Amino acid sequence: MQKDVLVIGGGIAGLQAALELAGAGYSVHLVTDEANLGGKLVDSSDKASQAACVWGDQVNISALYLGGNLHASSTVLGSLITRAYNNPLLHVYTSSKLDDLQGDVGHFQATISDVATGQRTQKLVVGAVILAAGFSMYDVSKKGEYGYGYHKNVVTSLEFEHMLSESRYRSDCIRRPSDGKCAEKIAFIQCVGSRDVVSKGEYCSAICCMFTAKEAILAKEFTPRTDVTVFYLDLRACGKNFDTFLSRAQELGAKYVRTMISEVKEDPVTEKLSINYAAATKPRVEEFDLVVLAAGIRPSNRLKETAGILQLPLNEFGFVQVDPLDPVVTKRTGVFSVGGSQGPLDVPETMALASAAAAATAKVLGKSDGRPARKPAPERDVTKEPTRVGVFLCKDGLAAMGADAEAVIKAAKEQGDVAVVECNQAVCKPESIAKIQNLIATQGLNRIVVAPCVLKHNLNLFQETVQTAGLNRMLVEMVSVPVKAWENNAVKATGDAVARTSRAISDVKAYKPLRWHAEPVVSRALIVGGGVSGMATAMALADRGFHSTIVEKSAQIGGYVRNLTGSLETDNLKKTVEDLEKQVAKSDKIEVLTNSEVAGFTGRQGHFVTTVATGQGQVKTTKKVEHGVVILATGTTTYVPSEYMFGEDPRIITGVEAMYRLADGRLPATGDSTYVFVQCVGSRNDEHKYCSRTCCGETVYAATRIKEQNPDAAVYVLSRDIRTPGYLELKYREARRAGVVFVHYDEADKPVLVKDKAGNLSMAVNDPQSGLTLNLKPDQVILAVAQTATLEAQQLADIFKIQLNADGFLSETHSNFGTIAFPGGGIFIAGAAHGPKSVVECFTQAKGVAGRAARILAQPALMMGGMVAEVEWEKCAACLTCVRTCPYTIPQITREKKEMGAAYIPPADCRGCGMCASECPNKAIFVHHYQDDEVLARVKTALTEVG
Repeated sequence: MQKDVLVIGGGIAGLQAALELAGAGYSVHLVTDEANLGGKLVDSSDKASQAACVWGDQVNISALYLGGNLHASSTVLGSLITRAYNNPLLHVYTSSKLDDLQGDVGHFQATISDVATGQRTQKLVVGAVILAAGFSMYDVSKKGEYGYGYHKNVVTSLEFEHMLSESRYRSDCIRRPSDGKCAEKIAFIQCVGSRDVVSKGEYCSAICCMFTAKEAILAKEFTPRTDVTVFYLDLRACGKNFDTFLSRAQELGAKYVRTMISEVKEDPVTEKLSINYAAATKPRVEEFDLVVLAAGIRPSNRLKETAGILQLPLNEFGFVQVDPLDPVVTKRTGVFSVGGSQGPLDVPETMALASAAAAATAKVLGKSDGRPARKPAPERDVTKEPTRVGVFLCKDGLAAMGADAEAVIKAAKEQGDVAVVECNQAVCKPESIAKIQNLIATQGLNRIVVAPCVLKHNLNLFQETVQTAGLNRMLVEMVSVPVKAWENNAVKATGDAVARTSRAISDVKAYKPLRWHAEPVVSRALIVGGGVSGMATAMALADRGFHSTIVEKSAQIGGYVRNLTGSLETDNLKKTVEDLEKQVAKSDKIEVLTNSEVAGFTGRQGHFVTTVATGQGQVKTTKKVEHGVVILATGTTTYVPSEYMFGEDPRIITGVEAMYRLADGRLPATGDSTYVFVQCVGSRNDEHKYCSRTCCGETVYAATRIKEQNPDAAVYVLSRDIRTPGYLELKYREARRAGVVFVHYDEADKPVLVKDKAGNLSMAVNDPQSGLTLNLKPDQVILAVAQTATLEAQQLADIFKIQLNADGFLSETHSNFGTIAFPGGGIFIAGAAHGPKSVVECFTQAKGVAGRAARILAQPALMMGGMVAEVEWEKCAACLTCVRTCPYTIPQITREKKEMGAAYIPPADCRGCGMCASECPNKAIFVHHYQDDEVLARVKTALTEVG
């Protein structure tokens, strides 16, 4: 079987899947029809085949939304791009397309051709294919009522992104295209080409609300006096931290108006744009300097052609047709789909799908050949060599800063012990990397400085570069600088570049080689939580041949969804969960411990030891489980409301209870009963500031089922917004067509439920659009309550030494790009432990987690050591300060070194936090790479800069 993989598409989905497979030892061929990697998150005006530097003016990285950090796009996405170009197992074909694919899984023959000429350029033999073709934007000129294409000051959201980039670094305000005047009033119009039958985009594009919120924040931060108004239908901030982000835009002064805009008119003299709209029942006319259209998502321009070559069916909207419960698997064995190829997805979903696709590919192909990306040369002993520093300056980085490259070169050459100074176009390009390695060998360089670079992640790239050339990986320093922080001041930029480079040269001279050693990996996973996420993760690992232990606190696995018949995404939920339970029960690779909980935890990535307590009440037995990774899949719990007389009247139930009653036939009643659903009970308020994500879907599902089973029933949904992103919008439309009545309410004017003396319920709700008060007489009130973090979350955070976010959920590496892992290594999150999620999202994330975990479990050993603490035992007084201080409980007292006892810190377990070294009263502990002489060298240069 051929082990190579073909990835079609160079956006974040393709990059993530390709890098994960390359990291697991598979050879990957990545094909993109664009001039540069990055997809829609990168706009490049340079159509050459050369990779564009992420710093350069020719590339504008416009992240849709990156975990609340508006400025993370260039560093995170830029790192993916740089790693892809520099991974020897990843072969990049830009400005290319798939021309033909023959064969079957394990032996496909792919033909690649040049986009411009159509000439066939490559013939590849691969075992599997991942389609990550991304998306395109709706052509807003088709919505003639908005004037795009003939009103110069009407722009798309992507165009406005580029305007923001230009303005922030080259102007004092956001300038409108028609005459360059400052745009003092800006309007955003949402859902242009989305949720729209006429434009054949009935679905929600999923990303537009957050894209607009980000742009509103940037506009207000850049010029606070700018007046920003967003015209919207529903605010769909469904992801983790999204509501907080949306609130930030409103706190800065962005006004949100719920209305539909039918037309934009232009004053031919002033070129101002007027919008007529209804606000609180009153018609208004307002003029704006600039109107931004939030364009919807459409299939990529080449998707139909590529899908035809791959023999993949498309859905009614032109995206790849997939099974919601297994969205990366297509109708053709060995061909997988991910990201925008299958419809509108936000960044977190895309990243999870990419990991799931990589895992599915690895499962089909079997174990990789295990080829290392870079084979290190034998390490040179440089301890007795005179210091010879090589300084490698990035011309693109200096240009982006606005610094004088010649001045920085001159200053670097004047530093002591500097043997080589090179200034290349982009120091992170493969040819520059090769040059560094060659000069290390030919010039005897034993310390390396790379400067300047915005991508902090690139330090690992340069460490691997010198290691491959025979130097210890710690003998390199990289000058990391904020992107474009010098406001076009060349003098300031040059001075800063010189100072930072000089400091790096001084620091790197004091660096010492660090040592690592191999520690064996225990090929087993511990999974905490036996719901769908935990079970799906265990099965995915079992399919790859790895054992796991599931620790479940209740008497049976399955979680709260095991008794539900269906959900908005699928009607086969009950059967899916039952089948999964049976598979887990039959698997000889899965151990299930019910009525169990984690009582203790020690160890390091690759070899953890967890104490599990099993039993009920006071009678419990304990068991120690050795494992290489941890997967936390503890899910959420349901908020118990104090609002709307819950608990005082049996006619008032939660949405979860309604789902159970629908499953067993207790709902709906016959006759003309009235059902009233109330959304956001306990969500999006001061107590729980986030959106619980699943509530709207559950309500739409339940309301539709009630109307289907009892057409005479009156069903009302009272909501602040209906959040049904992507294809769930179609289910929302079905509910409205079935007769479900949706009424908006304001948070400041919530519905009021009362009960009269006769026991009859009455619900009053004010409709802010019409100004009318609707009085309902419900027979059943159903509260869509918040999903909250479990009570065990804090306990688990303490045991596993991880953090919780402000909402009590487990806090991952990055809420968009690193949703399934923690910084410490070897510990992962699956499903709703990360934050409220749908069942489909839980399945997808579980498979992605299994793929990441399998990369660790598949290795016979991991390299440990490096930047860790070490005890000078002759100085140690065994005072126990380090034992009490260490947050990971790693130091131990031993008598092996001296009779009175001394502290010992196992290098394989140490996390390198430095707490013990900073607190040791005898200064008997030091952290490698932060020894006194190294730290003093850094302090000296820092003080020199201040002086």
